[in-house]
Order: sequence, then structure tokens, then C-alpha cells
Amino acid sequence: MTDEPLKLMAQDAADIQVIAAVLQDAIAPTCDMTYHATDKNFVMVVQRFKWDGVQDGAPVIPLPANEDDTVCFERINCALDIEGVEAVQFTGINPNDPAAMLDLLTISYEAPYLHFIFAGEGRMRLKLDNWRLKLCDFGESWPTTHLPCHAT
Repeated sequence: MTDEPLKLMAQDAADIQVIAAVLQDAIAPTCDMTYHATDKNFVMVVQRFKWDGVQDGAPVIPLPANEDDTVCFERINCALDIEGVEAVQFTGINPNDPAAMLDLLTISYEAPYLHFIFAGEGRMRLKLDNWRLKLCDFGESWPTTHLPCHAT
């Protein structure tokens, strides 16, 4: 695990698979999503779970435990800047609800659409043309005792 901020760029479906793995289980507040139609730019900030710091359900480098000796993992703020966005469509999500917190399950790309799939039937679809996605961690990470798990 490193203290260096993660920085990635995506320009095709294979790149999006990497981005999807990195962002799995991120928390996405709707108040941190903005579409600039005139610039064809969509920006969102998520609270990324640092899967790069987890191996076999335990932290790679253990963080100091809290008062009750609970194991701690990490989250960090992460910005996504997507250029070449022609349109944004939401299904099962109210983008105008400033209190909505979405749990990101995965992202996929099927030209010309970038699909964000959230827990609870929420979907966001971006129509792309001549696009590029940049991802960058920023700020300090913070501890969390919650390790995301997925029912099979």
C-alpha cells in the first residue's frame, strides 16, 4: 500500500474495467455530481474504498485499531473528470436530492454509453463522444471499520 494518490486515465472499455475495479463500493453523494453541458464535461467526487489496501479480508498494513480493537480499513476522496459527455440520464436516482448517498457497484462501457450501476436499482448513463476519463485521489484517507461485502 502506498501513500501516493492514485491517478488513472481511461479511454476504452478495457480501461473502464480497471476503473470499475478501483471504484467498486465507492460512496457517491449526488451533491458531488456536476454536468457542464456546454463543456461536455461531467465531474463527480466519490469516497473510494481503498481495496488496494486489503488482502484476504484484512488490511495489508494494519491501521491503528480504535478503542474497542476493531480492525480499520481506509477510504479516500476520489475525483472523476469525464470529458466528451453528450448527455446524462438517471434511472432510480433523484440527482436533485442533496442528501442522497449512492453505493457504486460497478461501471461498464458499451459504446457510446458509460453505465454506472448503484445498489438499490440506481443507474446513471452517460452518452460519450471522443471521450476521456481521469481519476485522481485527493486529500487524506480516513479509517473505516466497514469492509464492504457482497451477497452471492
